[in-house]
Amino acid sequence: MKNQKDTVIRHAGTVISVTSSMVKVEIQAQTACAACHARTVCGASSGESRVIPVRRDDDGTFKPGDEVNVVIRQGQGFKAVFIAYIIPLFILLVLLLTLPLFFENELVTGLGALGFVALYYLVLAQFRDRLNSGFVFTVEKINN
Repeated sequence: MKNQKDTVIRHAGTVISVTSSMVKVEIQAQTACAACHARTVCGASSGESRVIPVRRDDDGTFKPGDEVNVVIRQGQGFKAVFIAYIIPLFILLVLLLTLPLFFENELVTGLGALGFVALYYLVLAQFRDRLNSGFVFTVEKINN
Protein backbone atom coordinates (compact mmCIF):
# COMPACT_ATOMS: atom_id res chain seq x y z
CA MET A 1 0.00 0.00 0.00
CA LYS A 2 1.35 3.42 -0.95
CA ASN A 3 1.96 6.11 1.58
CA GLN A 4 0.47 9.57 0.86
CA LYS A 5 4.01 11.00 0.73
CA ASP A 6 4.80 8.53 -2.06
CA THR A 7 1.81 9.59 -4.16
CA VAL A 8 2.71 12.12 -6.82
CA ILE A 9 0.80 14.42 -9.12
CA ARG A 10 2.01 14.51 -12.73
CA HIS A 11 1.22 16.96 -15.49
CA ALA A 12 2.47 16.60 -19.03
CA GLY A 13 4.10 19.67 -20.49
CA THR A 14 6.59 21.06 -22.94
CA VAL A 15 9.96 22.57 -22.09
CA ILE A 16 9.92 26.18 -23.31
CA SER A 17 13.32 27.34 -22.05
CA VAL A 18 16.41 25.99 -20.35
CA THR A 19 18.97 28.03 -18.39
CA SER A 20 21.92 26.92 -16.31
CA SER A 21 19.77 26.71 -13.16
CA MET A 22 16.15 26.50 -14.33
CA VAL A 23 13.89 24.60 -16.71
CA LYS A 24 10.63 26.35 -17.61
CA VAL A 25 7.83 23.99 -18.55
CA GLU A 26 4.46 24.98 -20.01
CA ILE A 27 1.61 22.74 -18.96
CA GLN A 28 -1.81 22.77 -20.60
CA ALA A 29 -5.07 22.28 -18.74
CA GLN A 30 -6.88 19.28 -20.15
CA THR A 31 -10.44 18.07 -20.01
CA ALA A 32 -9.15 15.12 -18.00
CA CYS A 33 -8.44 17.56 -15.15
CA ALA A 34 -12.17 17.60 -14.34
CA ALA A 35 -12.07 13.89 -13.51
CA CYS A 36 -8.71 13.94 -11.72
CA HIS A 37 -8.78 13.11 -8.00
CA ALA A 38 -6.05 15.69 -7.34
CA ARG A 39 -7.77 18.64 -9.04
CA THR A 40 -8.51 20.33 -5.70
CA VAL A 41 -4.83 20.70 -4.86
CA CYS A 42 -3.57 21.37 -8.34
CA GLY A 43 -3.50 24.79 -9.94
CA ALA A 44 -3.05 23.34 -13.41
CA SER A 45 -6.76 22.98 -14.10
CA SER A 46 -7.57 26.62 -13.37
CA GLY A 47 -6.41 28.10 -16.67
CA GLU A 48 -5.49 27.51 -20.25
CA SER A 49 -1.75 27.10 -19.72
CA ARG A 50 0.74 27.76 -16.98
CA VAL A 51 4.52 28.06 -16.97
CA ILE A 52 6.17 26.19 -14.12
CA PRO A 53 9.79 27.06 -13.28
CA VAL A 54 11.63 23.96 -12.08
CA ARG A 55 15.06 24.01 -10.45
CA ARG A 56 17.44 22.18 -12.74
CA ASP A 57 19.42 19.25 -11.41
CA ASP A 58 19.76 17.19 -14.58
CA ASP A 59 22.82 16.49 -16.69
CA GLY A 60 21.78 18.78 -19.53
CA THR A 61 19.38 16.38 -21.20
CA PHE A 62 16.44 18.81 -21.45
CA LYS A 63 16.06 21.15 -24.39
CA PRO A 64 13.21 23.40 -25.59
CA GLY A 65 10.43 21.40 -27.20
CA ASP A 66 10.97 18.24 -25.10
CA GLU A 67 7.82 16.54 -23.81
CA VAL A 68 8.12 16.10 -20.04
CA ASN A 69 6.11 15.44 -16.87
CA VAL A 70 6.17 17.99 -14.06
CA VAL A 71 5.94 16.05 -10.80
CA ILE A 72 5.11 17.16 -7.25
CA ARG A 73 4.33 15.08 -4.18
CA GLN A 74 0.64 15.09 -3.24
CA GLY A 75 1.48 16.09 0.34
CA GLN A 76 3.06 19.30 -0.93
CA GLY A 77 -0.15 20.10 -2.79
CA PHE A 78 -2.13 19.75 0.43
CA LYS A 79 0.39 22.01 2.17
CA ALA A 80 -0.18 24.68 -0.50
CA VAL A 81 -3.95 24.47 -0.06
CA PHE A 82 -3.56 24.80 3.70
CA ILE A 83 -1.36 27.90 3.40
CA ALA A 84 -3.41 29.57 0.66
CA TYR A 85 -6.97 28.79 1.75
CA ILE A 86 -7.39 27.16 5.17
CA ILE A 87 -5.29 29.57 7.26
CA PRO A 88 -6.90 32.73 5.78
CA LEU A 89 -10.36 31.24 6.30
CA PHE A 90 -9.49 30.52 9.94
CA ILE A 91 -8.19 34.10 10.40
CA LEU A 92 -11.34 35.52 8.86
CA LEU A 93 -13.70 33.42 10.98
CA VAL A 94 -11.86 34.07 14.25
CA LEU A 95 -11.78 37.82 13.63
CA LEU A 96 -15.43 37.95 12.59
CA LEU A 97 -16.34 36.24 15.85
CA THR A 98 -14.03 38.21 18.17
CA LEU A 99 -13.95 41.76 16.75
CA PRO A 100 -17.63 42.43 17.64
CA LEU A 101 -16.59 42.11 21.29
CA PHE A 102 -14.39 45.20 20.86
CA PHE A 103 -16.26 47.22 18.20
CA GLU A 104 -19.99 47.81 17.93
CA ASN A 105 -19.86 48.92 14.31
CA GLU A 106 -20.30 45.97 11.93
CA LEU A 107 -18.56 47.85 9.13
CA VAL A 108 -15.41 48.18 11.24
CA THR A 109 -15.62 44.50 12.16
CA GLY A 110 -15.98 43.35 8.54
CA LEU A 111 -13.32 45.67 7.16
CA GLY A 112 -10.96 44.78 10.01
CA ALA A 113 -11.32 41.06 9.33
CA LEU A 114 -10.78 41.55 5.59
CA GLY A 115 -7.83 43.82 6.33
CA PHE A 116 -6.12 41.16 8.41
CA VAL A 117 -6.64 38.58 5.65
CA ALA A 118 -5.16 41.03 3.13
CA LEU A 119 -2.23 41.57 5.51
CA TYR A 120 -1.76 37.78 5.67
CA TYR A 121 -1.52 37.59 1.86
CA LEU A 122 0.91 40.53 1.80
CA VAL A 123 3.15 38.71 4.28
CA LEU A 124 2.94 35.59 2.10
CA ALA A 125 3.97 37.67 -0.91
CA GLN A 126 6.98 39.03 1.00
CA PHE A 127 8.12 35.51 1.86
CA ARG A 128 7.32 34.06 -1.58
CA ASP A 129 10.86 32.91 -2.28
CA ARG A 130 11.15 31.19 1.07
CA LEU A 131 7.79 29.46 0.58
CA ASN A 132 8.68 28.41 -2.97
CA SER A 133 11.82 26.70 -1.71
CA GLY A 134 9.57 24.37 0.33
CA PHE A 135 7.75 23.15 -2.77
CA VAL A 136 9.90 20.91 -4.92
CA PHE A 137 8.87 20.29 -8.52
CA THR A 138 10.80 17.77 -10.57
CA VAL A 139 10.84 17.12 -14.29
CA GLU A 140 10.99 13.71 -15.92
CA LYS A 141 11.16 12.90 -19.60
CA ILE A 142 8.22 11.14 -21.15
CA ASN A 143 9.31 7.88 -22.77
CA ASN A 144 8.04 7.88 -26.34
